[in-house]
Amino acid sequence: MVRIFRHYVSPIKLALASIDFVLLLLCAVGAELFRYFLSDLPLVLSVGWAAWAAKVLFAGVCLPALLGVGVYQSESLADYRVFWVRLLVGLAATAVVSSALLYLFPMLPFWRSILALAIIFSGLAILFVRSLFMIFGSPQILGRRVLLLGAGETAENLLKYASDARESGLNIVRTVALSDDNANISNAVKLEDIGSLDQYVFSNHIEMIIVTTDDHKQKLPLEALISCKLAGVEVKDKLAFFEQMRGYVDVSSVKAEWIVFSDGFRGGSQIERAAKRLLDLLVSLTFVVATSPIMVVAGLLVKLTSRGPVFYLQERVGLDGQEFKLFKFRSMKIDAESSGAPQWAQEKDPRVTVIGGFLRRTRIDELPQILNVLRGDMSFVGPRPERPFFVKQLGAEIPFYNERHCVKPGITGWAQIRYPYGASVEDARRKLEYDLYYIKNYSLFLDLLIIIQTVRVILFPSGVR
Repeated sequence: MVRIFRHYVSPIKLALASIDFVLLLLCAVGAELFRYFLSDLPLVLSVGWAAWAAKVLFAGVCLPALLGVGVYQSESLADYRVFWVRLLVGLAATAVVSSALLYLFPMLPFWRSILALAIIFSGLAILFVRSLFMIFGSPQILGRRVLLLGAGETAENLLKYASDARESGLNIVRTVALSDDNANISNAVKLEDIGSLDQYVFSNHIEMIIVTTDDHKQKLPLEALISCKLAGVEVKDKLAFFEQMRGYVDVSSVKAEWIVFSDGFRGGSQIERAAKRLLDLLVSLTFVVATSPIMVVAGLLVKLTSRGPVFYLQERVGLDGQEFKLFKFRSMKIDAESSGAPQWAQEKDPRVTVIGGFLRRTRIDELPQILNVLRGDMSFVGPRPERPFFVKQLGAEIPFYNERHCVKPGITGWAQIRYPYGASVEDARRKLEYDLYYIKNYSLFLDLLIIIQTVRVILFPSGVR
């Protein structure tokens, strides 16, 4: 994995994005020359800072748009139909944003006809390159040769992940079962049957060993692992693997000492905190301007279709465990919790109004939380704030749950874009694993990635209740 500003990025995804950026620049150049050809003008490329700024602007708008709609997600890299739908949505967004920017900056010499041609050429070029990737980009060709040490449930899950996620870059060559393993994998070879583990690794050109067992003291062939490590073979335990490859911290493997001594959980410097607050204000004010017509219409629909107030104020737990009032558009009936006890949201929850269901699916009900960000109760990016009743319950059942309150909660976050809507203790535990990754590896770069990728969650919602 490639680490950029503390965040781990798949080298395959990074390579695809880099190739796409170069293609976008080349397509902008080709579109300009082709437009001159159609107009019988000399085929001389425009030079100067303004001409190149326009081309970089086009590529700089298109790449985040493709990232935002999920072109680089696992499902897009594995399913051709998902990919081209998201590609079309990303190119449409590029057309709208680029047109607006070129209108605001008329000094940039990039005609609308050139923009249209550049989008068409870019779509065809990216489609061609991605087709090549889907045909030839198998783990056997691009993946690193991996050996799993341990054949239990974790190893079984990793095998499935490697086969489903093309961008993982893992070619799992062999699974080796330890002597006291409860082997879940039928074709796993026993450690005693392969002789010397390090010689087996060297003779099969293994590049990475992933230790999938929890009991490191009694089960592991430490001398062989040290030999492999010193020979340049990468050795990871499952905690490091899940963090670097899958973007979450496995709570079941975490101990307090790991949090204390690990490289991370630094909280950010004063400059980073000030920059994060500035980013919160800029993004929130932009959202207020852009979504104010939507919020007005949503408020009117809530008022006209059900009894009760437009806004719903709910107690939530924020930074350092302090409680605050969260603003939302009311999406449930006014007697939704008449029993007096808070309840988890359910699939097809009968308490949700007709308009409320639409607001929840589109995330419009969460737009008033921008006011919480402007007030300083929340950040734009961070763990989702939970209700005090559930915080008390979850804190008693899930280890390290209260550590998520060391940062401000957010409207969106790493857990929200990586895990579907959660409404149970198990869902809360899984989302905590992503929140811990965010807290451990926080940077403004990660905040920007989350903001951009939130577009995908809005356009292609999953598990909304």
